Amino acid sequence: MIDKEPIRILRIIARLNIGGPAIQAVTLSRAFSEDPYRTLLVCGRVSAHEGDMSYLAESKGVKPLFLPFLGREISAVEDARSVMSVRDVIRRFRPHIIHTHTAKAGTVGRLGGLSLNLAREGRRRIRLIHTFHGHVFHDYFGSLKTRLFIEIERFLARFTDRIVVISPLQKRDICETYRIAGPEKVRVVPLGFDLSPYGMLPPLGKGDSKSPFVVGIVGRLTPVKNHRLLLEAARDLKDQAKGRAFTFLVVGDGELKEELVRFAAELGVDHTVTFTGWKNAMPSIYGKLDAVALTSLNEGTPVTVIEAMAAGKPVIATDVGGVRDLLGEVDTHVPGGYKLARRGILVPSGRREALTGALLFASENRDLLNRTAQEARTFVFREYGLERLTRNLDALYRELLGC
Repeated sequence: MIDKEPIRILRIIARLNIGGPAIQAVTLSRAFSEDPYRTLLVCGRVSAHEGDMSYLAESKGVKPLFLPFLGREISAVEDARSVMSVRDVIRRFRPHIIHTHTAKAGTVGRLGGLSLNLAREGRRRIRLIHTFHGHVFHDYFGSLKTRLFIEIERFLARFTDRIVVISPLQKRDICETYRIAGPEKVRVVPLGFDLSPYGMLPPLGKGDSKSPFVVGIVGRLTPVKNHRLLLEAARDLKDQAKGRAFTFLVVGDGELKEELVRFAAELGVDHTVTFTGWKNAMPSIYGKLDAVALTSLNEGTPVTVIEAMAAGKPVIATDVGGVRDLLGEVDTHVPGGYKLARRGILVPSGRREALTGALLFASENRDLLNRTAQEARTFVFREYGLERLTRNLDALYRELLGC
C-alpha cells in the first residue's frame, strides 16, 4: 500500500529506435508522470542504421536517462555494467515498480531489481513487470542461442510479478508453446496509441486505373521483416498486372538496405521501388499509399498495421504472430492462397504467389477493400487507443501495490 507519496515507476527499454516498443515507452512515461504517478524513463543509444525516436520523447516533454552500456548488442561485460548502472538508478529513484520493455532491457532491468529485492530483508519489495512486445524465440537466432534465451526468460519469470503480452496469440506462445510462465502471471494488455493524426486523413477514394497503385511497407530492414518477399512479388506483378502499374515505397532502414537495393536491381524492379529511409511524419506517408503490406516472418502486434488501419488504408499482411488479432477472422479463402479477413487480407508466410495475388486483388477491388478499411479504422480507434491502454495499466499497477 502506498501512503501519501507518488507512485514511482522506473520504465526501462534498451533503446528508442523506431517502432512500437519505443512509442509505448515514451507515451506511457508521459501518461504516468501526472499525479499520483512519477516516471523515469531509462534507455540506451540506438545503433547505426536505426531510426532514432528521441524526437518523440522531446515532443512529449519526456527526458530519458541514457545509460552508455544499455543498447541492442549482447555483451557479457557491457551487460554486467548495465545491471550495475540500473542498480544505481534504482537506489536513487526508489521506484515502487520497475516496468521493462523488450528482451535486453527486460533482462538487465529485472536482474537489477531482483538483486536489490533479495537484499531488502523485509523492506518494501519493488514490483517487477515485463512487457513482451514480440519475442525472439523463432526466426531471429540459431537453435542454441534461442534455447538460451528461453531458459533466461523462464528464470526471470519466476521473480516477475506480472508479464504483459500484447495479444491473446502471444499469451499462448508465452504460456503454452514456450512455457515461459503460467497463465495466472500473464496479462493481455493490447497496445495503445494516440491515433488522432491518422484519423484526420481522408478515406481512400476510388482511385484512377491509369495511376500506379502505391504499396508501402514500413519497418526495419532486417531478415525477420522479409522484405525480399515483397520485392519478388513486385517482379511477378510486372508480368501479371495486365497493364496496371504498381509502385512501392520501402520506408525504413537497417543492416540489409544495401543488399535489398541490389536485390531490387537484380529483379529489374528498381525503377518501381523507392527506398525512403526513416520518416518522422508518418501520417503524410500513409496518406500517399493505396495499400500497406507486411511480409514479416514473426511479429507481436505490428504497429505499422495499426497505423495503416487508423489511416484507412487496406492492409495485406502475412498471417503471423498477432496479425490476425488485428485483421480479424477469415471470411473467404481465395484459390490464390490468400484469405479475405474482416479487416484486411492475410497471406501465408513466405508465399510469394499468394502475396502477388493479394496485391492484384487489392488493386482491382478498391471499393470492397475501402469498405473493409473503414471497418478496420473504427476497430483500431476503439481497441488500440491510448486512453484504453493507460486505463488497463493503471489498474494493473494499483492491483500490484494494493491501492
